[in-house]
Amino acid sequence: MTELTILPTRAAELHLQYKGQSKPQPAYLELDLEAGRLYADTDAVVGSGSPDSVRHGFDRRYRIPALTGQAADRLLEEIRPLAQRMLADWEEVWDGNNMVARLGEDALAAEEEIEAIVARYEDEHDVDPADLIAVWDVDSATNGCEAEEYEITAGTTDEQLDEIAAQIRKELADCDSRSVDTVVVEGLDAYLRNLRDNAEADDEDA
Repeated sequence: MTELTILPTRAAELHLQYKGQSKPQPAYLELDLEAGRLYADTDAVVGSGSPDSVRHGFDRRYRIPALTGQAADRLLEEIRPLAQRMLADWEEVWDGNNMVARLGEDALAAEEEIEAIVARYEDEHDVDPADLIAVWDVDSATNGCEAEEYEITAGTTDEQLDEIAAQIRKELADCDSRSVDTVVVEGLDAYLRNLRDNAEADDEDA
């Protein structure tokens, strides 16, 4: 029997949004039956397509909301015994068109339990706010006066800009009605660095 391996979530938050896209990519848990790996990730594919390994059942995916990395890791540990049961009770079979993964009776029961656990996250009001991520676009998160408010000049360092970005995210978290601790602002770092670049250009023109 394959021993389950849980891969820790590498990112601080399960968030991925491609440039030009209006919304983030979906997040999910995935159990790779062949490799025996369980992990959380964001979908790299834009649109509704999925890899053959998912469509043929070898990779089992369970949709979750955008969580912090720590919350995702706790969820992985919660379903560990259920995922191990699935690894112990499946086989590769020919369905007449493709080789597919077929779950046994106990694996199916375990998967139903996993789906019930994941279903708790469908209503974000039932999730600990500390586990969730609030996503803002930079136009909504800024007011255009940050250069003056935070005294951004040509001499402002990268470290200082990081501190300003952290302060902006904290202020957004404080005003979030869900009391979310983790805020992601798409394009904020580039926005602040652009303010510094503009300040440098103004100094050169003076």
